[in-house]
Order: sequence, then C-alpha cells, then structure tokens
Amino acid sequence: MSPLTRRLLLPSFPLFFLSFLSVFSTLHAEDNSILFTGDVQLRIADAFMEEGEYYRAITEFKKYLILFTDSGRADYASFGIGMAYYKGEEYGAAARSFSSMREKYPESAHALPARYHEGFCRWKLKEYEKARGTFEALAEDHPESGYAPRALAASSLVALDEDKPDICRAGLERFLDRYPGHHGIKNVKEALTLLDRYQDLPRKSPFLAGFMSAILPGSGYMYAEHYGDGVTAFLINGLFIAGAATGFHQENYAVGTIVAGIGLPFYFGNIYGSANAANKWNLGVRNENIGKIHLTLSTLFEP
Repeated sequence: MSPLTRRLLLPSFPLFFLSFLSVFSTLHAEDNSILFTGDVQLRIADAFMEEGEYYRAITEFKKYLILFTDSGRADYASFGIGMAYYKGEEYGAAARSFSSMREKYPESAHALPARYHEGFCRWKLKEYEKARGTFEALAEDHPESGYAPRALAASSLVALDEDKPDICRAGLERFLDRYPGHHGIKNVKEALTLLDRYQDLPRKSPFLAGFMSAILPGSGYMYAEHYGDGVTAFLINGLFIAGAATGFHQENYAVGTIVAGIGLPFYFGNIYGSANAANKWNLGVRNENIGKIHLTLSTLFEP
C-alpha cells in the first residue's frame, strides 16, 4: 500500500478543521460575508501538502481548478497535483500530471521543474529510456537552467541502471565540459573513477561454478563464496552417492537405484545452484559499485 493510499485511509481531521478555521476567521467582506478566494483555496492545498496529506492536497488543488478557472495560478495548482502524487509515491499518476501540466502551460515557470520530476517518475517506474530521454531533452533545451546539470547527472545514473556504462560516462563527461565551475564537479570526477572500476569489476564464471559442482558437489558454491551452501551440498550429495554406491557394491541393485534416483535431483540442483550463486555474486558486486556511484552523485540533486 502506497503512502498516498494510506493517507486516504487515515485522514487528518485536525488539519482539515484548522484549514477551514483560517478561511472563516481571517477573510471577510465588509458585510461580514465570507470571502472565499483562489488564494485561500491554494493555502488550504499547500497546508495539506506540508502535513503530508497528499490525497487531500490533490482534492483541494483540483477544487481550485474547478472553482477558479479564470485565475492566473492554474499552472501552480496543476504542478501541485503532480507533486502530491510524486510525494505520495504514485509515480504513474504523477508522470501523467506533470506531462499534462507542461502541455497546457508550456511557458509557465513550473514547466521546467515539472519536466525534471517527470523524469524521476519515469525512472522510479523503471521506464529507463523515457526517463533518460526526458532528462537529456531538458539538459539540451535549457542548458543554462539550474535543472540542466542535475538532469545530466540523473540521465547518467539512469544509463548505469540500464547497464550502459559508456552512455553513463558520456553524460558525466558532458557535465564536466559544460559546468566546470559547478559545486558538484568533485563528485562527478569521483563518480567517473568509480565507473572505471565498474567496467573492470571482478567476476565469477557461472559455467565454471556449475562445472566444478558437477565434478565435486558443493565446490562451485565454495568458488562463489557461498560456503554454507557448499558444505550442505557436499554432505547431502555425499550421503546419496555413498548410499547408492553401497547398494550397488552389495549387489542390492534395487536399493542402489532408488537411492540414486532420489539423490539425482539434489545433484542437478547443486549444479544449477552453484551457477546461480556465481550470478548472485556478480550482481552483488555490481550493485555495490552502482550504489557507491549513486551515493556520490546524490548531492547534485539537492536544490
């Protein structure tokens, strides 16, 4: 269940009450009638956003768009809807909201941050090509904006998540060329150094691991540094092999055949498991290095 859905199930009645108190107690016309304005409606929506009541914020922003169609802040309300979805981890709805906002208000001051956050939504949804395309287009179309260097760094990380280190490197090198005075230049250089290591990471061969375990059960696990699994595979397969061998040696072929038949799946499982353990080892080393690169560049995304 997403945080946005949880907010729907657990409404904040005190905030709702206080928000309307502020409306009724502070703004009145001369005849003491209530003056409900667009600014008040946006204040209510913003208050819900600040409290993390994202579902209610979306409702209030949408009310604003319905009640104040001729206002000059419809772009802000539309952007607010996207941000509420984004903070509520409803990334699909957020991406659609940001895209719609940019189409309706292309000249808005909020169009650029909407594009930037849309890229992050696509990234969260693992729509890597769309995310990278969004970030790269932003960096090319608005190279002088504060979002451009962040978009370049983000597109590089997306490429890394796609296991495309060459594209990642090209993006980071473009960052160095375009923004030599940027405060994050040191981090980018450090990320490039880590990227060199990424391309030369140690690797365990799944084929070799499987072959080793076919010759000596459990040895492939040992090779992949899964020592506990290696010992277990060796003992289990050793017992079955010993039992089958004893049966055949004593000319008790029925017993030997049954024991061998029962042990055969364990033997093949030991081969498959060893190859899989090598793959997991490779993935763990890769993810560890990627995590370091992500962490190194994370400061660039701070405003």
